[in-house]
Amino acid sequence: MARSTVWTALPLLVMSMFSPTQPLAMELKIVGNQIILSGPVVGDEPGKVKEALASSPSIDTVILRNSPGGNAPAGYRVGQLLRERGLRTAVSGYCYSSCSRMFLGGATRYFTDDDLPENNNIGFHGHYDRNGRLDTNLMRQYGLRDWIIKYSDGKADPVLVERWINLPYSRGMIHFFHPELVNRSGVSTFMCQGNESGSVFACEPIAKTALDLGIVTSLDLVHSADR
Repeated sequence: MARSTVWTALPLLVMSMFSPTQPLAMELKIVGNQIILSGPVVGDEPGKVKEALASSPSIDTVILRNSPGGNAPAGYRVGQLLRERGLRTAVSGYCYSSCSRMFLGGATRYFTDDDLPENNNIGFHGHYDRNGRLDTNLMRQYGLRDWIIKYSDGKADPVLVERWINLPYSRGMIHFFHPELVNRSGVSTFMCQGNESGSVFACEPIAKTALDLGIVTSLDLVHSADR
């Protein structure tokens, strides 16, 4: 099945989706009490999410699906908005970079049951320039380290956060999987430097889980209303 092979091709796929020539915008749809956001973050998401919440007051859940990230300010602003509104977030597929800050904005945070557990993950790293190299000035400007710790409800390990926000290349990330559904020798978190050629599961194993570090608040699974 195609799903089972996603990890071998995913690094190239994600990098292609970061391309400045990529015309796609983040798709937003409302299904029942859920907003479902998918695709690259381009910058107009805060306004679109505000409009969706105003038009559908019953929304209590935001599903983040298969997003490589993108525009940094939009990720912060959507994350802050979701926290202010007390909404829950759930990851469906992958949610990386700027998307991960949207995810972390959830007052409560979950994995979904929409995909294979090996495909469902949240990926964090630093801020990068157009060439994919670490931009420490931008990290200082946004206060990325402290923001992550705050929105993890104080649970994120500052030393580990420092490591992952200082990964030198944008292809590097720390990947958080559901710790009860993904277990590789007792590990469900993996830190990739960005120069690995194989599966994410061959990257450095990290003993602490998504739940330990406040990336998720529960191991209960959320179901996306469109699936």
